[in-house]
Amino acid sequence: MKGKLLLGKKERSLNDEPFLKGFTGTLSSFSSLGARIPLLTLFMGIIFIALYSFFLSSCRGLTFEEENTGEIKFVFNKRVDTKSVVREFPDSNKFMLTIKNSSGTVVYNDLYGNRPSKMELNAGSYEISVVSRVFAKPEFDAPCYGDNKTVVVKAGEVCVISLTAVQTNLGVRLTFTTDFIKKFPGYTAELADTAGKLTYPFTENRFAYLNPGPVTLNLLELPPYGENSVPVTIPIISREMSQKDMLTVNLHANPSDTSSATSGIIIDTTARWLFEQIVVGAGDGKSQGTAFNTAQLSSNIGAKGVWVTGYIVGGDLTSTAISFTTPFTKETNLAIASSASERVRTNCISVSIPNNELRDLLNLCANPGNLGKRVYIQGTVVASYLGLIGLNPVTDAQF
Repeated sequence: MKGKLLLGKKERSLNDEPFLKGFTGTLSSFSSLGARIPLLTLFMGIIFIALYSFFLSSCRGLTFEEENTGEIKFVFNKRVDTKSVVREFPDSNKFMLTIKNSSGTVVYNDLYGNRPSKMELNAGSYEISVVSRVFAKPEFDAPCYGDNKTVVVKAGEVCVISLTAVQTNLGVRLTFTTDFIKKFPGYTAELADTAGKLTYPFTENRFAYLNPGPVTLNLLELPPYGENSVPVTIPIISREMSQKDMLTVNLHANPSDTSSATSGIIIDTTARWLFEQIVVGAGDGKSQGTAFNTAQLSSNIGAKGVWVTGYIVGGDLTSTAISFTTPFTKETNLAIASSASERVRTNCISVSIPNNELRDLLNLCANPGNLGKRVYIQGTVVASYLGLIGLNPVTDAQF
């Protein structure tokens, strides 16, 4: 019997296969054993050995792909950002950990403390965020801490992620003196950001937390609203605030003011380690002691010889801009506002400086130290001077 191997549909001799050359000779030798080992059994054994040797040698060219996963490990830090307010950092295990892949699919969303001891992810890019609480609109005692990172996980590697949770919202606390409460018994305070409003009663002393951006403080008349049934709103503060800001606003009544009930508010504010004063609703403008504040000028356009008080915040005015920092190049104008830290142009009042002794007193080119000072200015209120409500001409000024 001749030894044959079927490869596909073609019958070929064992001698035709290079990798089996010599096996036929071996077969002939073993065939002499006769009846002790049947020829067919011997033939099948040789075929098995030949095929095993073939595939063993062929494995040298095979590539085995490693598992396409990597591991991530977390290091959680905390940062102290304010010296004036000491608060306990929240338990990091209670933070919500969210991991999204590059397509936006959430692959993990649970408490940081519940994460597996070994967290393996497919190789790729991921957005990782931690947050201490869900914060959407103003509320009391609700500091929010968090961090966001974009990481790339590589197969077979460990990616160590350092998370530093910082405060992502801001805080405002109000205090009210006895004189202030007596002067405004029919009002309450209200704080607002772009997401909502929060009533702040005169008896409250906690920090209210708000979203970064524009923040306003108003006094709201409590019901009953009076004859016209429309509640009176007294604007106090409107300013841009940033995350991590912790602002304390102290409100008290001006004891020398005996005018209408909606005037005579004096505000001291402390923002972190910055101290400033804001005067709101100080009087009727007839004297330096009862000077208008800058917010009152829009309703007193055309008034002549009135006194206005505010803080010098900038100079070098044009019809579209104000310079809020030194050095200054123009002696003919300056800007005042209700807050020394005001940096929003539309919240400022433009002031024309006459070419006399008042220019020597007021201009910021020669007197850069005037920046940030409170000033009293007498003049005529105009609807537009350099694109803003302004004072032009000016007849007197005092620091």
